[in-house]
Amino acid sequence: MKLAFAIQRKIRLAIALAILMFFSIIFSLIESYNINKIAKSFNSIYEDRLIPAVDLYTIANHIQNKRQQLFSFLFRDNVSQQAVTKYLKATDAKLDTLINKYENTFLVKTETNYLAHLKKNLQDFRKEEQALIITSLTDKEKAKSIYLNRTIFVYDELNKDLMQLTQVQTQVGKELMAESRKSQASSSFITKLQLFIAIILGLIIMILVLTDKQVLLKREKFNLN
Repeated sequence: MKLAFAIQRKIRLAIALAILMFFSIIFSLIESYNINKIAKSFNSIYEDRLIPAVDLYTIANHIQNKRQQLFSFLFRDNVSQQAVTKYLKATDAKLDTLINKYENTFLVKTETNYLAHLKKNLQDFRKEEQALIITSLTDKEKAKSIYLNRTIFVYDELNKDLMQLTQVQTQVGKELMAESRKSQASSSFITKLQLFIAIILGLIIMILVLTDKQVLLKREKFNLN
């Protein structure tokens, strides 16, 4: 009877051990998932948020420089028509490169809409610039009037687009950071659970070892008798 009871006890302990091992494996898989999620979040923050935010600043800088060149050409007469045309063409090529680079990052729906609006306004901006240069060849005063009464509003629209895109970058960046913090908290909790399971496993193994010793001692005494 005692032997049968000892065997049943071992079976129960073995089942408990198997269950704990199962949960330990599940927790390890969850922790691995959380680690991958954290890595993806930080990678997205860098590649899809930080770098595009820098690109937006560069785009804004190029637009401002174009504005200054055009203003100097129209109002200060210290830039020639050939020079301003060459500068605008070169800067447009840089802007196209930056816009294409931005499009290849991960974009949320709002961001896609704002970017499409920015591209449209950039095209309108270029047409406006060319129209001003052509008009200035025959009537510079008229070109100045167009600039003051119409072109500056195109600049305002571009600035609004860039501001909206920057706000999206900030918002999505905050959401990614929040997700990372949740994953980190989950990983910390799972680590504690794994430590708890390890302690329980250790206790079970100790119980099994002690039980085996008691059984062996009883058998030895029985054999001696």
